[in-house]
This record gives sequence, C-alpha cells and structure tokens, in this order.
Amino acid sequence: MKQLLIILFTLTIVSCKNKTLNAVSTTSNSKDTLKTELLKKNEKSNSINKIDVDFKKNKDLLDIILLLPDSAFSSWEWKLEDRIKWYNEIKENGYYTDNNPDYFNQKYFEPNKAGFSIVDGFWSINIYRTSESSYIVITDDIVGDGNTLNIYEVKSNELRNYSDEEELFSNFKELLKKKEHTENCAEKFEEMNDPIFEFDFTKKNTIEIESSWYLTKEDYENCLIGNAILYNFNPKTKKFEIEKIYWKAKKK
Repeated sequence: MKQLLIILFTLTIVSCKNKTLNAVSTTSNSKDTLKTELLKKNEKSNSINKIDVDFKKNKDLLDIILLLPDSAFSSWEWKLEDRIKWYNEIKENGYYTDNNPDYFNQKYFEPNKAGFSIVDGFWSINIYRTSESSYIVITDDIVGDGNTLNIYEVKSNELRNYSDEEELFSNFKELLKKKEHTENCAEKFEEMNDPIFEFDFTKKNTIEIESSWYLTKEDYENCLIGNAILYNFNPKTKKFEIEKIYWKAKKK
C-alpha cells in the first residue's frame, strides 16, 4: 500500500511538471511570434521612409546636384552640407531616408531628370548631354507666382552659368507675337510679362513652353501666332531649336 502511494505521488509530480513546461513553451512561442510580428511591422514602417535611388545609374545627375549653388533653390533651402549627406547616404545604401515627406517629396528620379514637391511648390532639375560630353542643366523652381529657371553648363565636373531664359529659348515671348495684326495688341502683349507660361520638361531632349490655359486662340489669335512652342535640344549647338509654334487647346 505504501509503495502504491509513492508511485501515485511521483506520477502526479511528473504530470504537473510537464504541464508547467508546456505552458512555458506556449508562452515563449507566443512571445516569439509577437516579437516577429512587431519587427515586421517596424521594418515595413521604416521602409516607407526609404526612397530608392540607383547611385551608379544616376551618378551624373547626383554629381551635378552637388555642384549647384544655393541660388538654384531660390524658394527653399537645400544647403550643400545637407546635399552631401543625402548624396553619401544614396552612395552607401542605394536609398535615402525621407523623415519629412510633406516637405521634400520625391516625385521622380531618372538619369536625366528629377523632381520634388516642396511644401506647396515644385522643384526640378533637367540635364541635356552635348556632343562635347558636357551637360546643359536647367533647374525649375515653381511657386505660386511662376517659374524661376536657372541655366548652367557642366563640363569636367565644373559648373558655370550658361545663359538666361531669353537667350536659351530665343526670346520665346517675341516669337509668339504677330508682326502684323488687325487690332491694337499692346495691352495683350503686356499681359505676356506676367507669370502665365508653363514649362514641360517631361520628354527627353524636348521642352514645351505654353500658356494654353490663359492665351486661348479665341481671344488672342488676332495678336499671336500661337500659344505654345515646342523645342528640340541640339547637342552640337547646345541650343534648343524650335520645332513648331502652334495653338494648343485649353486644358479642361
């Protein structure tokens, strides 16, 4: 009888021990699962702020951004020291961390162009390779009162001012005016000095300047020969040459 009691007591202890171990194992597994899920969530959250940029593919454009003077960012500040940190992060990691996407939000980044929304404005850089292996560089700073263009040439990693807007685009406002017109167009010509023109750099080696939303054919055809000009870049002359001047339909 005494031996039977000892056996039953031993079995009870073993059973309790196994239950305890199973409970510990289950709790540990639950904690591990929860930890893994949290890590995945954190990784996903962090990846939202990581903006991929292929350094080798975009090196020429990235190098040029470092060469730009502060005046190329007239409506906001992107100091050289901040650009260097941004550049080095991309070089080392293949991405940069965007801690404030509402302020500096990348819209596109390609070997020949990049664009960023800056609060309620937009800044872009566009580069055009010449036959001399240099680049014509145009930055466009867009705010509520129009575009600010800066134009440079980069050769052998050196940057210099290239020309102004009128020279580069053959004084496009004058090109739109009719030499002979049937009404007094002085007032309408004066309106063209306001910031009513838009610059489209989206197509490679092509620029369109237009004001179809304001200079409609219906109201201005007596004074103008068109409201839009299409330019193609000539790598040999380093100039944008006119392909056509035309009337573009008003955007709806």
